[in-house]
Amino acid sequence: MAIAITDDHRELQRVARSFLDRHDARRAARALLDAPDDSLPPFWDELVSLGWLGLHLPEEHGGSGFGLLELAMVLEELGRAVAPGPFLPTVSASAVVALAGNDEQRRRLLPPFASGARLAAVGLDRPLRREPDGRLVGQAGPVVGAGLAHVLLLAAGDDLVVVDAADPGVTVTARANLDLTRRAGWVTVE
Repeated sequence: MAIAITDDHRELQRVARSFLDRHDARRAARALLDAPDDSLPPFWDELVSLGWLGLHLPEEHGGSGFGLLELAMVLEELGRAVAPGPFLPTVSASAVVALAGNDEQRRRLLPPFASGARLAAVGLDRPLRREPDGRLVGQAGPVVGAGLAHVLLLAAGDDLVVVDAADPGVTVTARANLDLTRRAGWVTVE
């Protein structure tokens, strides 16, 4: 199936490129190389105000009602600029919730993801175990963006579960990472 790139898509990319160049996203990424921990880039609030976190989400859940293709236009420019921040982990999680979440999860999670009020990350590397009493336990391994995330989508058997990163049974530990501009947190759930 071919992807049709329209003039509107090209304009969205041009706007994204201009924004990232104006804010010198590469310099922000370089600054993370020496930073002791992960932090939001200085242009994060302005990026959020553009509505890009919700491009792919339905309007009834705070999004713009476009689709993954429009989101891909922005993601391509973020990648080109090596832009730091939790954009990719958050939109990945919101895309999963939009597609596979139930109605209650969509109502509760998508609006704060779209507005940037809550950040998210997805961990698929190591599935958690469900104990007979229903508790989740285990190490989810490295999860890109977990250090800044409020919500984690983690594998548990064949399912993905929504975990509040502030829950007392959740520990996110920073470890050395090959790419310091895309920091991963090691997530343990008990």
